[in-house]
Amino acid sequence: MPSPLLQIRDATKIYYSGGFLGNKKSVVALDNFNMTIGGSPATITTIAGESGSGKTTLANLVLGFIKLTSGRIIFDGEDITDMDNDQLKAYRRNVQAVFQDPFGVYNPFYRIDHVFDLVNRHFSLSDNRSEYRDMVEAGLNVVGLYGEDVLRKYPHQLSGGQRQRIMMARAYMIKPKLIVADEPVSMVDASLRASILDAMLRLRDEHGISFLYITHDLSTAYQIGDEIYMLYQGTTAERGTAMDVIDAPQHPYVQLLIDSVPVPDPTDKWDVNISLPSEEEMRTAAAQGCRYYPRCPHRMDKCLEEQPPLFMMDKPKHEAACYLYEEREVAPQELSLVENRPKSIAAATSNRSRNRERIAAAVLIILGFALGVILALNREPEIEVQTVVETVVVTAVVTPEEAAATATAVPTAPPEPEPAAANVVVPKFAIERDGAADKGSISWGEDTIGEIETADDRHRYTLAGIAGETVGIKLITGGRGLSGTGFFSPLATIYAPDGSIVFAFDSARRSNSGELTFGATGSYEVLLGADDRGRGVDAYTISIEGDMPEPTPMPTIVPPDFVIERAGAVPKGDIVLGEDTVEEILSADDRHSYSLAAIAGSTVEIKLITGGRGLSGTGFFAPLATIYAPDGSIVFAFDSARRSNRGSLTFGETGTYQVLLGADDRGRGVDAYTITITAAES
Repeated sequence: MPSPLLQIRDATKIYYSGGFLGNKKSVVALDNFNMTIGGSPATITTIAGESGSGKTTLANLVLGFIKLTSGRIIFDGEDITDMDNDQLKAYRRNVQAVFQDPFGVYNPFYRIDHVFDLVNRHFSLSDNRSEYRDMVEAGLNVVGLYGEDVLRKYPHQLSGGQRQRIMMARAYMIKPKLIVADEPVSMVDASLRASILDAMLRLRDEHGISFLYITHDLSTAYQIGDEIYMLYQGTTAERGTAMDVIDAPQHPYVQLLIDSVPVPDPTDKWDVNISLPSEEEMRTAAAQGCRYYPRCPHRMDKCLEEQPPLFMMDKPKHEAACYLYEEREVAPQELSLVENRPKSIAAATSNRSRNRERIAAAVLIILGFALGVILALNREPEIEVQTVVETVVVTAVVTPEEAAATATAVPTAPPEPEPAAANVVVPKFAIERDGAADKGSISWGEDTIGEIETADDRHRYTLAGIAGETVGIKLITGGRGLSGTGFFSPLATIYAPDGSIVFAFDSARRSNSGELTFGATGSYEVLLGADDRGRGVDAYTISIEGDMPEPTPMPTIVPPDFVIERAGAVPKGDIVLGEDTVEEILSADDRHSYSLAAIAGSTVEIKLITGGRGLSGTGFFAPLATIYAPDGSIVFAFDSARRSNRGSLTFGETGTYQVLLGADDRGRGVDAYTITITAAES
């Protein structure tokens, strides 16, 4: 399982105002916020909510512009609060930003190419001018722009949509893992939003770049978002897939937001008689409980006691923080933080140096304002805020009974890892293969385009798979990434030759991409149907990326003059990959037979040494040895004139191979031999 890309745990940010002589006030912008963004595949995680809900604060925390009051942010296994200058520079390369204002991020005195020149100098991308130009062109092409059209222009000569896409091209040129997009389409014309959103989808699907998408526009969140977090005054009101949350909101606040979206029906009137408390009243009245209490039509006394936890809804990963659902199961806690390693010595030394400088500055400030401090101490603070200085990460909880059982248990070997194709979450709604219309074979590297008109319209394709080969799979609704009239995705699964499901597409996403490693050679079935709500799809495109490889040809073997007959050979058991098999052949009639389990398409390295592990024996002559395929043909032959033999073998079919050893072609025995078979490195 890939490690998480971004982990946020109990993130709290409090802004303070007032000085030594004034009243100290605080505003909680983010309160115990938790979020995880997976490492693969790339996703678009949406943070939505009204103004003042903490969206931009979260973005600034992830970008490292401001510091947490408490909590932790782990990116790719590294705590961003403990980074030294070198680590911070690497972090800036992996996490890029696209800001809300497409006008304010440019210097009007420089041409557009200056933006890319700064990036090249800061991150040392390339010293070769031609190579650097190709990098810029590639970045612009990804977002639908061309160098000759924009690079020599000034910012005021470009539209807002072009400026935002240039920011994405600049970010792509650095090849980040995450782009934090803070309201990237809020200040551009509606006609230009589609181009920016399509650029985000292309960066996610074709280049594996994840997005943290900050927005208050629920329509764009619904269109491109994978998961969505609905914030209210720094807390998570509801979270889940974008389609589940927006189609069926559960939290009263989210329901109000959805109801506020205008519909193209003049007879459907808004409720204009909405009375709202003042912002100050809303932020202070519910400081100890649910933040939405002053505005909630379903408020209860219990809501003032404590902030409600996230309760699980009907759909997977759909959770809402409201006591209306307290009879439901509480959502499980976020997984423990996954970190690569402790802080390096250089980072620790750098931090200690910075701490000494901070302490010295603090001493000067205290001495300079000693009188103010004394006066401040004589005043009673109106607000008491407790700041968590250190967070304890619990990686495992073990009961005394479990500990005792662990202490007395006999150690067992670790379980064998499952094949990559088996790690698939099967959807609740699976397509039945009966009644599917055959649409032919899918060719690697070519798009397969179709449409699904009704809930009963099912399409079946065949796909030739070779064991051990990995392919990239992409499914897009709308045909080649273009917007169709419906953004819902078809339900799709891939079946192995034995009928098991080895890959499942997420029907909640308009665009799906992933990898599949074939576990067996044979014909796979790709089945597509209407989504889990019975809606058809105007158009879909499914692509198997790459060129279909030819089966690896078997090595051409010239059989030796003297071939060992298998009749009369003594079975010696199985050969285990990576372990030495040591034996001796005493006479010309002494023949040893071993069995070797093989998987078609896999390659092994074979080593045969006379004398045992390469040490000199009393006789240096080599045994005659051959390897037979399950059909009886010779697929490998050792050179009996050499004391040491090495070679590589690629299995043509799955089954049991036979390794046969006997006296050399002069009938001489072998004092000792060692045969070792290991899996070749991929």
